[in-house]
Amino acid sequence: MKKNLINEKGVALILILWVVTLLSVIVNTFAWMVRTEAQAVGNFQEETKAYYLARGGFQRTIMELLKNQGLPAEEAPGEGLKLDGRVNMVYFQDGYAEVRVVDEGGKIDINVASRDDLIRVFTALKIEGENKDVIADSMLDWIDENDLHRLNGAENDYYRSLPEPYMAKDGPFSMVDELLWVRGITPEIFYNFTANRSHEWSEGEANISGEEGRFGTGLESIFTVYTGSNKVNINTASMTLLTAIPGIGEAQAEKIIAIREGNPFRDMRDLTKVVASFPPEFSKFINFSSPGVYTIEIVGRLNGSYVRRSLKSVVKIKGKGDYEILYWKEG
Repeated sequence: MKKNLINEKGVALILILWVVTLLSVIVNTFAWMVRTEAQAVGNFQEETKAYYLARGGFQRTIMELLKNQGLPAEEAPGEGLKLDGRVNMVYFQDGYAEVRVVDEGGKIDINVASRDDLIRVFTALKIEGENKDVIADSMLDWIDENDLHRLNGAENDYYRSLPEPYMAKDGPFSMVDELLWVRGITPEIFYNFTANRSHEWSEGEANISGEEGRFGTGLESIFTVYTGSNKVNINTASMTLLTAIPGIGEAQAEKIIAIREGNPFRDMRDLTKVVASFPPEFSKFINFSSPGVYTIEIVGRLNGSYVRRSLKSVVKIKGKGDYEILYWKEG
């Protein structure tokens, strides 16, 4: 009997140990869930704050653009909003926004670009010989309404033969991103990949994060669909586009960029102080003002936090108190 009693006590002890173990697991699991929930709530709060920091940066940028709309180049503030892709910092009490503004007038509209325009740009981008012809002809084939391809171009017969077939648009580009569907245009050419840049990033981050100075010069930052012009604003065009203009070399382009940051060019007389001689057709390639369409890319960051929110927008400034959003994407 004494032996049975000892056995019963042993069984009871084992049961108690199992119950304690089970309760410990339940308590630890519950504690982990509470910590996870608390962390999720904290992250959500930080993401929300970062989002509104980005929105605040957007509204501040719009205010500056509206204020400066219509001002002659000589009256533009020297230390005002940078419109060539350099970072503008907007500070708030709880954080800040990194804002890049790009004047779409500093780009070429792909829907009106000629073959010569395209070849000049591809040469400046150092795209190799045969690829230049393939991309130029394929871009023009993508836009035209017929199904006849140019010498080096592509139409439906080419695109239907791909592993994942699709049709040529045979109409104007609606977005610059559509270039990725065109024969010969790789992500490397479109985004201008570098060791520190990945096309897997969000659209906003790819242009904002981890870069100094101006945008990289892929097709993404050369072309637009919003201006209806193949002329570029000499005061906001990228280095690559400047060197694509007949009569402007790298040294002259660097000088133009250095001068315009403090004193925007107003007319050809100002420009002749930098570029001594021009080819006869030089005025066909440039102008001196913005069409009022801007790409705005923003990253909102909270002080003391790694959390960030980004957004990208294209806006058209219609007047001193009116603007229209043409494109909007949050990341």
